[in-house]
Amino acid sequence: MKEHIINEMGLAIPTIIGVMLMGLALLGGCTSVYLRHPETGKVVKCGPYLGDPASDHSASVLKRRCIEDAEGQGYERVME
Repeated sequence: MKEHIINEMGLAIPTIIGVMLMGLALLGGCTSVYLRHPETGKVVKCGPYLGDPASDHSASVLKRRCIEDAEGQGYERVME
């Protein structure tokens, strides 16, 4: 009986950890980042994004690409 409970818990722990990691991956793109161009004053918003955490189109990757693109055009992050 004891071995049966240990085996169930042994399988449950990696599953729980996997679900938690996927949840954290999804939260990476759930917030927005604002950037302002210092010369024009124009503000752009990156995020929030929905994405597939199993691909290169995850929310955090999409947000990072947006930020990198804006910074490459001279935009600077706005502190909230």
